[in-house]
Amino acid sequence: MKISQISIGLVAALMLSACTSLVEKGDKLYGKGMYQQAAEFYEKALLEDPEDVEAKQRLAETRSKIIDRGLIEVRMLRLGANYRGAASKLESLLASQNQWHVETMGAQAATQREEVLAVEGWLKTEAKQLAGLSQPDPFKWFEHEYRNLIANAQLTGELQQYRDTLNKAGKQQCLALAKQVQGQRFYLHELTQRYCALWQQPVSFTVDKSDKSRFTGLKVSKRERFKTPNAQAHRYALNNTQAELEQAFQSSPWFSNTGSATLSLTLEGKVQYRKQTSYRQVEKRYVVTELKPDPKDANNKLATDVEKAFAYQLKEHQETYSVNVSYSGNLLGLRLSNSESGSYDNLTRSHNIEFAEADVVPLSADYLNQVQKFEQHLTQLSADFSGDLNKLWQQRYCSMVNQSFVAEQALRCAQIEPNNDFVNRWFKQTFGVDYKAMQVLYGIQ
Repeated sequence: MKISQISIGLVAALMLSACTSLVEKGDKLYGKGMYQQAAEFYEKALLEDPEDVEAKQRLAETRSKIIDRGLIEVRMLRLGANYRGAASKLESLLASQNQWHVETMGAQAATQREEVLAVEGWLKTEAKQLAGLSQPDPFKWFEHEYRNLIANAQLTGELQQYRDTLNKAGKQQCLALAKQVQGQRFYLHELTQRYCALWQQPVSFTVDKSDKSRFTGLKVSKRERFKTPNAQAHRYALNNTQAELEQAFQSSPWFSNTGSATLSLTLEGKVQYRKQTSYRQVEKRYVVTELKPDPKDANNKLATDVEKAFAYQLKEHQETYSVNVSYSGNLLGLRLSNSESGSYDNLTRSHNIEFAEADVVPLSADYLNQVQKFEQHLTQLSADFSGDLNKLWQQRYCSMVNQSFVAEQALRCAQIEPNNDFVNRWFKQTFGVDYKAMQVLYGIQ
């Protein structure tokens, strides 16, 4: 019982010491005016000990300082006639306050209210201008981007006056998109479905039953040539990699339940192993003490150190191991292939002799871990597979623009390059906002 109590006390002391250290680090940053960084240390301290009163107090003080400094920045931006910048900074402060579950008090609250009132006019002007566009999504993004500020300024009700205009524009945009949905435009079909559903505009589409540019799965054929006594373990590792490739393919943009075929891939593993054992006679010298006659006194013996040699046979094992793993296939005329290879040499020795006087003990050979080396190359090959799939997708949909397939191509390219200029030019031209904004507004992938 005493030992248990001591252990509990030691753990508690260590936790207290760690938390104190985090608080002290936060205090140093606080003293330098680095409030954001200081807050991070106080938060870490509270993660370790949610009841740390000192960390709670310090964090509250630090967050108040962050708000004070933020309000100063808001005012400076506003006085510089940068109302958009002031509104964005104020939105960020309000979002942080909601996340922290804090409310401003006293002079701080008065200053914040003053700044909210100061940018209120800009919010109203911006909303009116955006509502007059033919595209409704810039207004929707404006409402999302400044949602905390709009709520704080109590403008939600006032913005309702634009709802009918926006709904009409959204329905028109839906119908314009729907006219393009046909044939192999599966990505455009999915986007238009989401878009029209949110604007409550019923539409019907005509697309093909199967996507000829995508696949329902991956079929892997294995080829193996394992010239090693440990072939079974190599075969097991190759099977695991096969499963990993199939799973990675299902996570790639090339996979679709509406695909028209199964992609064939060949996975190949080659291993060559050779071990040559030779024998070498070695000699270990050692010293023993023996009693020998004293040349000066025949009746006396002297202790004398005598050097001797112990000879024994040593085995030398020279190993050579080479590995090559690869995959290859044809993906709609694009070559899908990669390989990993390596060669390893190892010299190790062994014997089973034991002779204590010469400090000779049995020695075990330290052989190459063949399977580990094999798995390392397979792991790298598997890691490269997803990247290779994305490269080919990029080559097909992001490199050259097909003018008759622009919308579908932009949506497909966005799967791996959401920041691609071509992608965002199309989204801004079509919706007035970029791809990431549309992801937030409509949950597209």
